Amino acid sequence: MKWIGYIFSSIWRLWFLIVFCLVFVLFIPALFFFTAIVKDNLIVNHLTRYWSILFLIFSGIFWRIEFEEELDKNKRYIICPNHTSTLDIPLIIAAIPLPLLFMGKAELAKIPLFGYFYKKNSIIVNRSKIRDSYAAFIKAGKKLEEGLNVCIFPEGGIPKTDIFLKKFKNGPFKLAVENDIEIIPVTLADNKKMFPEEYFKGRPGIVRVKIHKAIAPENLEEKTIENLNTSVYNTIFEQLKNYEQ
Repeated sequence: MKWIGYIFSSIWRLWFLIVFCLVFVLFIPALFFFTAIVKDNLIVNHLTRYWSILFLIFSGIFWRIEFEEELDKNKRYIICPNHTSTLDIPLIIAAIPLPLLFMGKAELAKIPLFGYFYKKNSIIVNRSKIRDSYAAFIKAGKKLEEGLNVCIFPEGGIPKTDIFLKKFKNGPFKLAVENDIEIIPVTLADNKKMFPEEYFKGRPGIVRVKIHKAIAPENLEEKTIENLNTSVYNTIFEQLKNYEQ
């Protein structure tokens, strides 16, 4: 009877796409005004958060958030979540009540219309080119100075389904050490199951999000990129294991 589940998943994923597009079209006038005319990243971020909340709810995705400590809205952070699904970005935007600027892959900028706003309001990085990656992290440092928080997926992309947690790249941790910025690990537990890469799988439901305590570079025994990388990796790895119990 698997075919019944495949049909349901296909219909739901189509509905998910329709809701995404409809809500996006609804927000286009405001997004365009604050992207192309006034050019205010903070307001665009608020609009994007409302957009994400609306389309997730109307598509049947709800979230349960656990905070290990309260976020300080007067501070700036680098957010580091594990990456499991295309659902990750809208869920992070909806769940974290901070102005966020994402560092994302250049391919998304090629999507018609959506790509325009994505390119203007994100830090685009082509990871196949070392020079482009370096420039992206320089831009991320400037955005932190301007008062925005930066969200970077340290796995560098969505890993294959059979990979529990991919090895983290050093980029976000180097950025944190050089700018003396705290990193907040974020564990996304259910996105791979709710919205996997396979089109004929997926369903609506509740997804769990764990916002861990901020980790400051100066609180480590040695102020090194590798130690910070390991600390964040272990935090997310152990939480994923706890969720599986």
